[in-house]
Amino acid sequence: METILSLLAGGIAGTFVMTSFLLLPRWIGWGKIDVIRAVGSLMTGRRERIFRLGLWLHVAMGILFAFLYSGFLHLSRLPFNAMTGLLLGSLHGAIIMLLVCIVIMEHHPIAGYHEKGLGTGLAQLLAHMLYGATLGWIVSLMQ
Repeated sequence: METILSLLAGGIAGTFVMTSFLLLPRWIGWGKIDVIRAVGSLMTGRRERIFRLGLWLHVAMGILFAFLYSGFLHLSRLPFNAMTGLLLGSLHGAIIMLLVCIVIMEHHPIAGYHEKGLGTGLAQLLAHMLYGATLGWIVSLMQ
């Protein structure tokens, strides 16, 4: 059984890996995706002073989803490891990919986030797969 500490650690580590993957193209000059600011500005409708809010929300959601993954796996009687985390991350990522591409990019209050394309959705899918695998790996190491 997962402990609160393993879920917290796994949720934070998974969120770090996912966020790093999403921000890497921006850091090396290949793209303009900035998921932290996109989340912050989605909540406020502004471009100013949104990084901290976006980061806090992103980490909080990463921790929340660690507990949701755990609950789902507990109900299904599957072990919590990197493979089951990857499986759930794939499902989670597919849902987020559709939400990002269909809903969020179309209705984001900042026009600069309206046109990111299919690459943004695929990046979200892969990032959530990394989140799930990292989460499952950390949780299984701490059991």
